Amino acid sequence: MKIKRNQVIIAVVVAIVGFLLVNRFMQKPKAIPAAPAALVVAADLKDMKYQILNSSKTEMYRSGGSTAHTIAGTILEQAIDIIVAVLERPETVKFGNTLIASKEDADNVATMIEEVGKDAVASITNLSEEQVSKGPDSTYKLLISEMKTSLKDEVDKSDIWFPIVQRFLDAHGSKPPFNMNDRQRKEVKNASPDRINQSRDMMKQTIDEDFGFSSGGNDDGPRMAPPTDLDDNNAQCYLDRYVDLQNAFGANNIEGAKNHWKNYGKGENRNPLC
Repeated sequence: MKIKRNQVIIAVVVAIVGFLLVNRFMQKPKAIPAAPAALVVAADLKDMKYQILNSSKTEMYRSGGSTAHTIAGTILEQAIDIIVAVLERPETVKFGNTLIASKEDADNVATMIEEVGKDAVASITNLSEEQVSKGPDSTYKLLISEMKTSLKDEVDKSDIWFPIVQRFLDAHGSKPPFNMNDRQRKEVKNASPDRINQSRDMMKQTIDEDFGFSSGGNDDGPRMAPPTDLDDNNAQCYLDRYVDLQNAFGANNIEGAKNHWKNYGKGENRNPLC
């Protein structure tokens, strides 16, 4: 049968119209939005927990032959549960993201944590039987000594962590629990190399002194050994920290702050340092 020219034209037109109609009215599948990163991590952790739970080695976190196994497995399981609970709360993740907003900063912090963690694992792995046989007190002191060295190695990387601290305090320093005034925040923001080195050395000294936690009195957290006398800078910080001193001496009475520290503040275990 001979195909006529107009039949070819009609067939081509029908094909084109059909193609257009199919593409116009056929519903395209909707793209599935990717899950938030925090939920992906939470799901991975849940899978990890179930793998631990179903392992023949864990015996449902209860071991008939190893009490240490029972405790360690339960601690690991509960730690995963806590982290998952945090990651599954969007508002918590959002708040966490505001603390360190930069990916580069977060990566640097994570790397420093990893380095300390690796050092801790190496210290435990390399314990000799002779050392362990000396008892928990001796072993604990050795591990703490090695951990202090690891922490101080990271503190020496002030070119990495101090800019992170500057950005963090610039964004959050005026809020509780820091309550820094504008002068204090500017001092941190515009810190000289000498001041940065001083901060580094103070942190290392605090680590050497069992992280500087004092006993009794007004506990304002970690601190280095208290000085006998205050310089002008620390005297002003002393005033800024304690409202009762501001009320008693005035907000800028440096000499009053110095005298109070020497006669009363040191004995009351107050914190005068910036």
